[in-house]
Amino acid sequence: MKIKSKHIAPIVLAFFVIGIAGTMLLNLWSTELEKEPARYLSGEFEGEYDPSDIRGSYTFADIDKAFDVPVEDLADAFGFADAPDPDIIKAKDVEETYGALEQGELGTDSIRLFVALYKGLPFLPEDETLIPGSAVSILASKVDLTEEQKLILKDRTINLSDLKSSEAEGEAQAISEHETTEAFTIKGRTTFQELLDVGITKEEIEKIFGMPMGKPGEALRDYATNNGVEISEFKTALEELAASKK
Repeated sequence: MKIKSKHIAPIVLAFFVIGIAGTMLLNLWSTELEKEPARYLSGEFEGEYDPSDIRGSYTFADIDKAFDVPVEDLADAFGFADAPDPDIIKAKDVEETYGALEQGELGTDSIRLFVALYKGLPFLPEDETLIPGSAVSILASKVDLTEEQKLILKDRTINLSDLKSSEAEGEAQAISEHETTEAFTIKGRTTFQELLDVGITKEEIEKIFGMPMGKPGEALRDYATNNGVEISEFKTALEELAASKK
């Protein structure tokens, strides 16, 4: 039996819809790309997730899923224990709550350091990276830290109570309820993924730099150094573009 041409399109559409419905029922269809950090490619920890690839867009729940570090420990470590829903707090929220301090910076790289020590994974933090005393206390109670690790933490520890605690706690509460409206600031360790996360497109990034965009997890400082340019040449243009995306 021949099928008339006018009947072909409805039949194809029907099969397409049925196919999608079937895969959804079998949990084979995903409408959202899951966050998955890069893995170590060699050495003792080959195949395991690399904490250096934790990005600002990762929530505490994402980190827990990838590294098996409980959301409760992450929230307690970084001063978000009283937040209504700590699962949805993002790594970049820590940076936006505390950020650049006199002693250094408390942000996404601090979470990378905490996770690496918690899981006994190799990681080299930025020179200015700080870690809360509350995070150190959790590590001391759950991990057998080596003398070398204790030395790494010694000059990086800062007590959250020494900061403007009332302001920090208020921001922690607000962050879990809605997105922060603070201006996006370009820093040396800002990654291309963070630029993409605020809405800047790959094409816009390449137009500003005048060359192909680096890998999503690559820091702008490393990219600039490798290409013989200065971040300051592009900082203002990127920040203005990020502001226009809000």
